[in-house]
Amino acid sequence: MRFVLLSAITALAVWLVTFLPLGVVVDGGETGTWARIGVFLLVGAVMTAANLLIKPIVDVLTLPVKILTLGLFSLVVAWFMLWLTSWLSTLVPWAELTIGGFWETVLAALVISIITAILSAIVPGARRD
Repeated sequence: MRFVLLSAITALAVWLVTFLPLGVVVDGGETGTWARIGVFLLVGAVMTAANLLIKPIVDVLTLPVKILTLGLFSLVVAWFMLWLTSWLSTLVPWAELTIGGFWETVLAALVISIITAILSAIVPGARRD
């Protein structure tokens, strides 16, 4: 149940970031509103799965660099997770997340992280206990 909540929260965060001029575009689901919502939910689920499964491994591997940069390398890890989500979404023919340049994507990943953190704190059951 927590995965579904986090996927919906992440989908909402990605949807909000698409309104900003950061080069993040979600393609697919042009046939109707529910199809478009499904595309965002799929992108949210892929991003949530990447953050729950792959990000802990990447965090452990990049720990020395994070210590040297006083945690600023976490932005690069967030960029990598967004890039990985973009790459994984290309494997689905009807939903695709397109990202812009490096700095635009770093800023988009930061905004998605902030929105997800705020919404996860507000929505009951989404927080890790």
